[in-house]
Amino acid sequence: PRILKSVTHLQNIVKMARVDEDGVEFKSIIDGSIHKFTPEKSMEIQHNLGADIIFAFDECTSPTADYKYQKEAMDRTHRWAQRCLDYHKKKKSKQALFGIVQGGRFKDLRQQSAEEISKIGFDGFGIGGSFDKKDLGTAVKWVNIILPEDKPRHLLGIGEPLDIFDAVENGCDTFDCVAPTRQARNGTLYTEFGKININNS
Repeated sequence: PRILKSVTHLQNIVKMARVDEDGVEFKSIIDGSIHKFTPEKSMEIQHNLGADIIFAFDECTSPTADYKYQKEAMDRTHRWAQRCLDYHKKKKSKQALFGIVQGGRFKDLRQQSAEEISKIGFDGFGIGGSFDKKDLGTAVKWVNIILPEDKPRHLLGIGEPLDIFDAVENGCDTFDCVAPTRQARNGTLYTEFGKININNS
């Protein structure tokens, strides 16, 4: 049910956004105004935020997208990655810029993406996209046997304890996810006896 809910949420987001070669145009849910994000705009915002690590602009596809669209989105992500790096170098920012590997759940696309992103010259790498719990380690391994070992490899959107163990075993160094803060906000704790909710009587 959670996966289906996420897919429905992604499909709703896609209806609100239009992706083209230049970037993503979307409508604000607050006032209906139209906004456009390009790779350069993404870099500008991240430079202004001042984070130590920032990420190239990418297209995170729906897990239900077919092979043809996953390849189109992956190729576009690679072109956007180069634009991000060009902008980043021009601004002479000291922030570490990571390129993102995409390709959906297709092994050949994931490997192709890892090879191409490796060649661009990033400070580190993000592994993006949607994964099933059962194939997380496998998909991460496809990528990490290709990505350079001397640069950090960051798994995007993973925060469950068992997922972290699986990812570390398959070559990931760092992680980020909304899950820890969302669960804490709702009173959920991880214990040696499993998850508990401190709001329950």
